[in-house]
Amino acid sequence: MPYGRLMNHDQIALQLYTVRDLAATDLPGTLRAVADAGYRFVEVAGVPESSAGELPSLLAEAGLQAIAVHLGIEPLRADPDAVADHLEALGTNRLILPWMPPEDRMTADDVRGFADELTGFAALLAPRGVRLGYHNHAFEFEEVDGTTIWDVLLGGLGPDVDLEVDVYWAAVGGRDPSTLISEVAGRVRLLHMKDLVRDPDPRDGPAGQGSLDFPSVVAAGRAAGVEWYIAEQDNPRSPLDDIAAAHAYLEAIAG
Repeated sequence: MPYGRLMNHDQIALQLYTVRDLAATDLPGTLRAVADAGYRFVEVAGVPESSAGELPSLLAEAGLQAIAVHLGIEPLRADPDAVADHLEALGTNRLILPWMPPEDRMTADDVRGFADELTGFAALLAPRGVRLGYHNHAFEFEEVDGTTIWDVLLGGLGPDVDLEVDVYWAAVGGRDPSTLISEVAGRVRLLHMKDLVRDPDPRDGPAGQGSLDFPSVVAAGRAAGVEWYIAEQDNPRSPLDDIAAAHAYLEAIAG
């Protein structure tokens, strides 16, 4: 997708982790429900491991297309080629690391080592056509050795490692999501679009039902070169209702 494109309807996706509990008992039915909610594109995570081999056909039967896969660092460390094969079977070329293990962020040097490792994996996977990215939570904005994990990570990652900014977790970490997106313009390619609801403690909710300024987020994403706007919740109260509400809201603000 060209740099600076408006958020169009075909840039909206769903992170399947949102419906993981339903998928654990009825993956085909859950995928059909995702399509019925209006989605045509999904990011894969939280799918039962026993169903991994049949996932490509199940997605196709539901009319869904995988645009990215979340996998931890361990499978990459174990067998990068197997990871690339998995992505190829799903018909996507984008791999997102969703987590930095605690042991890799105890010190700034630990974080630099992790960044170097991701940069190396990005180069290793590039000949297979795979693009590697990293997804934030809130801990990245915590202090480490007089700076923050986020700043050390960004300083160490090579230019071929993309970013997936989770706007909810950025806000929980004390950052303004739109400003953060602008700061990483040109390397942020995906956004996780979940809202910050305070009732009274913070929790995640469907986009449009909390306190985050999503029109500003979309404007920042458009300027920064974001390609995918992905509805997601870690703890949905009513998964199918929540994903339908998120889709309706994102459709309403799409250009």
